[in-house]
Amino acid sequence: MKKQSFIIRYSRPFIFAWAIAAGGVLHAEPAVTETMGSEQREQQRELFKKAEYAAKRGRLNEYRQLLQELDGYPLKPYLELTRLEQVGYLANEDRVLQFLETYEGTPLDWQLRQPWLSYLASEGENKRFIRDFRHPGTLTHRCQFIHARREEGLEEGPFKRQVDAIWQHGFSLPQACDPILKEWTELGGRTDEMVWERLRLAATSGNATLIPYLTGLLPKLQQYLGEFYHKVRYSPAAIEDSNWFKGRYPSREAEIATFGLKKLIWRDENIALRAYNKLKDSLPFSEEQLAEIAEEFAVALSLDDHPEARIWHSRVPPEALNERVLQWRLAVHIQDNDFQGLKAVINALPMAIKQGNQWRYWLARSEEKLGNDLAAQQLYEDLSDERHYYGFLSAARLQKPISLEQEKLEVSVVQLEQVRSHPSVQRAYEFIQLERWVDARREWNHLLTQLDGEEQKVAAYLASEWGWHDQAIWTLAQIGHFDAVGIRFPLAYQGILSRASQAAGIDEEWALAITRRESAFRHDAYSSAGARGLMQILPSTAKKLDGNSNWRRLNNPSVNVRLGTYYLGRLKHRFENNWLLATASYNAGYYRVREWLPEEPMEADAWIETIPYYETRDYVKAVLSYQQIYRMLGGKEDNLFEDVIDMKIVGSE
Repeated sequence: MKKQSFIIRYSRPFIFAWAIAAGGVLHAEPAVTETMGSEQREQQRELFKKAEYAAKRGRLNEYRQLLQELDGYPLKPYLELTRLEQVGYLANEDRVLQFLETYEGTPLDWQLRQPWLSYLASEGENKRFIRDFRHPGTLTHRCQFIHARREEGLEEGPFKRQVDAIWQHGFSLPQACDPILKEWTELGGRTDEMVWERLRLAATSGNATLIPYLTGLLPKLQQYLGEFYHKVRYSPAAIEDSNWFKGRYPSREAEIATFGLKKLIWRDENIALRAYNKLKDSLPFSEEQLAEIAEEFAVALSLDDHPEARIWHSRVPPEALNERVLQWRLAVHIQDNDFQGLKAVINALPMAIKQGNQWRYWLARSEEKLGNDLAAQQLYEDLSDERHYYGFLSAARLQKPISLEQEKLEVSVVQLEQVRSHPSVQRAYEFIQLERWVDARREWNHLLTQLDGEEQKVAAYLASEWGWHDQAIWTLAQIGHFDAVGIRFPLAYQGILSRASQAAGIDEEWALAITRRESAFRHDAYSSAGARGLMQILPSTAKKLDGNSNWRRLNNPSVNVRLGTYYLGRLKHRFENNWLLATASYNAGYYRVREWLPEEPMEADAWIETIPYYETRDYVKAVLSYQQIYRMLGGKEDNLFEDVIDMKIVGSE
């Protein structure tokens, strides 16, 4: 008899069959439930919710009785946490310390340690506070820790150095820091240079309302500098007012002028250019400052195709070149149809940059445009077997089949059971069943810090097995394992997406690609702009689409997908069935994309490369790539990018 293999292979047909049987979501109970029926585990979940409620309401008898019925339940420690958060005083110190020791470094730890430290600080328990504090802690607790150590004999030198680090924040510090800042100041720690450094942080990347306070700490003769920084933060055109340049501190005046010019170029190009020409000979700009100004001017002027953009690109020194500048240098040459110049730029790049996918592709395009077909074909050939946007474009130009370069994710049974039995995995799984997603992700993020790369791969497999697709995708990305295509591009919510796409008259693969890019199939995803759910719908957009702006309903997959696919269909219709422009509009907005359309027909790959917003530019490339992958996973062999290379983009009359 042959030995049975102890390798589980991630088979796409096998997994997809599971997905279809489970309505698009995969589920598997953790190993701990092998001795426990699913019905009993479900009963424990209900008991857990009741016990948690009893603990929060102080119903101790009920709580203790329920606790006895939860032996072995993964979330039982959270009940103890709930109870200790309410009674964690010195009388219960032994229980608190035992809990903190048992769960040190886990999410359970800091949820108890923070209120415990706050309690110890309020009671003046310095020795206990020092014993139980763990770095980095909150800023409040860091200040309290330094204060406690100082009162317990911390020497002046280490004390001042520790407060130095606290001081260097561009935001207001909590009141708990006041005692150590007062003593630090009395010991001479708050020098004029330290005040200036913090003022710079507040002006350039922090809270500008802090600037007047810090200005008052400067010597009288320097206070105009703080006032000038504050003025420029809100009105960068103030650098045109020569009254601010008193000549007392020329290097600092040059610093403020650099900051102002970099802001002003985005608000008013003409004033910025005029101000620079006025200041360049009167202020001692350093080489670094001149490079910063040149970079910002080059990018900002390129955005509006300003005639001086090319001049400023030439002023960016080679050592200051970065992705941002190079992207716009590429865009300038494309807009000018200057492929000889573009070829020269690419060939002059450092090898590490030159070998990037983008530059290899555009070197091929340059060779093609210059009539060097053999050189272009070789470059396309090198790219065409790779699974990315430029690889798909290259394959389309060669009219050759695309290879997904899939790799089956191999996980041993032993590894799978080891990871599956990890306490954080058990707790994350139970939180998923209780639909407490924040807690589940907190446990999962902690888990990943405890695992090596191979174990993280197993964890990604496990998350995919549960149907927790966003975490499976994110985990594989963290370890750079990109070839497990079946896990990275799941057919999640396929039934919902398929029905909604059909109703909206759009391709299902397009909707899948948009959803994959927007949320990685996280149904409760939200952005800083307020977008919600699988397809990241703004409440304002939802109101326009169906008159309801309630954001909570946007976490409902059916509602979200219905609105998202309908919106895609509308955008596609408004762009005369051009799904590429609709894709850009889904990210940047319809009217903004209309502004980007060229007056003369432009090849689609060139237009995409010159999209002004880097976020939208990358978004379009990603969605096109994902759409092609989903087409192939669905059994379609055609290359969507053949349509892209034949497409011309132009504004309508």
